[in-house]
Amino acid sequence: MINSDDILTANDNVIDCRNAFKLQAWDYISKTMRGNVFDALHDSIQEAITYFNRWGNVHNEQWIIENLEILEKDYWGKYIAVINKTVIETADNEDTLDKLLEERKLRRFLTTIRKIGNLQPIAELIKLPESPKLEYKSTLQWDVRQNRKNEDLKFSVLKTIAAFLNSEGGTLIIGVEDDGNIFGLEQDLAILSKRSLDQFEQTIVHLICTYISANFMSLVTIRFETIDSKIVCAVDVRKSDEIVLMKGKDKKLELELYIRAGNTSKPLIDTPEIVEFCLKRSKPSGESY
Repeated sequence: MINSDDILTANDNVIDCRNAFKLQAWDYISKTMRGNVFDALHDSIQEAITYFNRWGNVHNEQWIIENLEILEKDYWGKYIAVINKTVIETADNEDTLDKLLEERKLRRFLTTIRKIGNLQPIAELIKLPESPKLEYKSTLQWDVRQNRKNEDLKFSVLKTIAAFLNSEGGTLIIGVEDDGNIFGLEQDLAILSKRSLDQFEQTIVHLICTYISANFMSLVTIRFETIDSKIVCAVDVRKSDEIVLMKGKDKKLELELYIRAGNTSKPLIDTPEIVEFCLKRSKPSGESY
């Protein structure tokens, strides 16, 4: 670890000086030196600050790049603070992270702060058409045509999430119609007992844990934005290293396997299709059969 400490001492000897630099001190200043010792200390501190502001975080930056895949699995969508190649704090936003670092009285110039995962604002996403990595759903459980709650609609959401997990990941936006018109979450919230966004989020989490698996929740991020006075939800899903199977409406029936095919979620039903998919997912990169 690079240390920014100056050593100011009356022990002006070679052994102490060597030990100080072995411990990676920035400078070793003797009280018996000629001139004003405090001016020398001030100048040394300023040099250290300048150096560390420019170069002190390089080893952290390189460590983040080398370990990005692991960090994305653990901290997707989060801000992390790294000191000496170690994540020492995390938060949902940079202001909160700064406050946590201040409370711990950590040396800010030795700390690297980075956001892990590129979560594009929902307001920008809804300008785009549906694609292999983007899909819209008007609601989670509210049937727009029948104007009532319809719990079967949740399976459409779950199929998309499972397909994203099995493919290259993607974002499912709830509260926006296929043509980009903003429907909002008002009707979905109205049928919940607490009518809160927290309960809406927990409903999605519960559905994923029940019909897919809690093991994949680390690959899912749920967030909300208010657009044109209407609340919209985005479910960001990253690709799973494991094959994801989903339970159907009758949990006792066989599990279902979904992938993305263009801008739709396609079930794999035929045995040859399933075998081919499993072989492709299991083979090492660059290897062919």
